[in-house]
Amino acid sequence: MLSIQDIAVTYGKNPSPTVEGVSLEMKQGDIVSIVGESGSGKTTVIRAVLGCLPGGGRVSRGTIQFEERDLGGLGREAWRSLRGTSISMIFQDSGAMINPIRRIGPQYVEYIRTHQKISKRDAWEKGVEMLERMRLPNGDNIMRSYPFQLSGGMRQRVGIAMAMTFQPKLLLADEPTSALDVTTQAQIVRQMMELREQYNTGIILVTHNLGVAAYMADKILVMKQGQVVDAGSREEILNNPSSDYTRRLLDSVPAIGGERFV
Repeated sequence: MLSIQDIAVTYGKNPSPTVEGVSLEMKQGDIVSIVGESGSGKTTVIRAVLGCLPGGGRVSRGTIQFEERDLGGLGREAWRSLRGTSISMIFQDSGAMINPIRRIGPQYVEYIRTHQKISKRDAWEKGVEMLERMRLPNGDNIMRSYPFQLSGGMRQRVGIAMAMTFQPKLLLADEPTSALDVTTQAQIVRQMMELREQYNTGIILVTHNLGVAAYMADKILVMKQGQVVDAGSREEILNNPSSDYTRRLLDSVPAIGGERFV
């Protein structure tokens, strides 16, 4: 489904790439986690996949193919039809991506009608249905609410609902649990796992939390300073890491009662 071959990402006039040598192969329904410290290039990789690198960023080497389609040559209209439908993204704080002075409903309706010819009433009902699938009680009330009237976990569920509206084949998740309390983190993680089960959605999860990666991912990429230092199946990375950096990451996970949960 997705093939990333030896990409490098360069920003502005900087001659040195910020990210280089990243390769990844994933099939429909795979969950791949990209793990690393802040500034390691994790988010840059998934933004390159979505074609929305900030600050004049560009893929300066390598290729990204989605369903055997080269994403590097797509024009604005092609990207417009692809984003939000076949490929969607959940941001670190989805609440920050929602206009704070508009109610949820009109924004959600506008998003749906951008990608589908549908009446406002039908778009509203579709939004309510998706919110309730994300276990938000009384979706109609959520649609009539302002973002500040919702908790962080509820706003994050709104973001996930919007990203899953058109049942994308690939979901890019940028630290989707980092701004949430531990209980809400666990709920969001379970819901993302359910998305794979219900829709066979492939997920690329960016996280600094090795425990979340160990629980969710089929494959793990470990990044440091813009490069992949370790890659393999979850079992390979957790049981037989090839990089000293990965081993140090694993050693840093705290043990509870003598048991380490990775």
